[in-house]
Amino acid sequence: MAASKRIADLLFQRDMVGPSFAHAATSIVALLIVEKAFLDMLLPQILPWVEAMFASQNRLMAVSNLCGIAGAVGYWGFGVAFAIPALVGCKRWKIQPLRSLDRAMLLQSLPLIFMNTLLGGIFAAVLLSWGLPDAAFDWRNLPGTWTLTRDTAVWMAVNEIMFFYSHRLLHLNKRMYQMVHKIHHKWTAPISLAAAYAHPLEVVFGNALPLMVGPLLCRSHIFTTAVWLFTYQVHTTCTHSGFWFCDDNGMHDEHHAKFNVNFGVHGIMDHLYGTLKLPAAARQDKD
Repeated sequence: MAASKRIADLLFQRDMVGPSFAHAATSIVALLIVEKAFLDMLLPQILPWVEAMFASQNRLMAVSNLCGIAGAVGYWGFGVAFAIPALVGCKRWKIQPLRSLDRAMLLQSLPLIFMNTLLGGIFAAVLLSWGLPDAAFDWRNLPGTWTLTRDTAVWMAVNEIMFFYSHRLLHLNKRMYQMVHKIHHKWTAPISLAAAYAHPLEVVFGNALPLMVGPLLCRSHIFTTAVWLFTYQVHTTCTHSGFWFCDDNGMHDEHHAKFNVNFGVHGIMDHLYGTLKLPAAARQDKD
């Protein structure tokens, strides 16, 4: 019985690979559901407007508008909503309950955040408008469930790997950390809107590029790619919120608090490299 208990503890320990794969699998299923909902319910309502926009504008401008709207709603719409608990001083469900929001720092951060969201959107639009094939802009030939399943899995895998290695490099290389990544870590107890508070080079090559490579490899449709960008903006503001309604069990908040753990998105790469660590409260919940 004791041996069985030890084996069970090993298999289901929250800092181990099992929960990391479960988190990734759940994220893929959730993204697939969102993609299908947008394709089946939202797109038919806006299709005439979208087709008219792509017919009347050059591809770069149309992609900029579509992805810009998706990104703005995901980042600023949900980001502001996720910031409300911190703005009103709520302590319940806060991951770092002894830390309070520095409102002056938030105000000082906003110009860079605005610039980075604009820069990331422009970079994404250029890559997608030039890198996707013509079929990706065919509004009468939309992807089916199997194509969406493949795409979502590839998008998340590529983003996990690329984000992990680029993020880890910014920590291991002390010069790069001082010159680039240290800006983002001024927020040791982050708020949702601080997700884009970073050096512009990090925003482009560390954040935006890993999101774009998956759709480019899969030659994904521009609409499903825009939904992917929207959901990721919701995710990144959620994981920077500082509250337990985040969808990563506090993993990224712990990274901001400890610096040398949790470099990835879902924990799979961190498990492989031995850098996966959840906040103390998350670990205590299991005990």
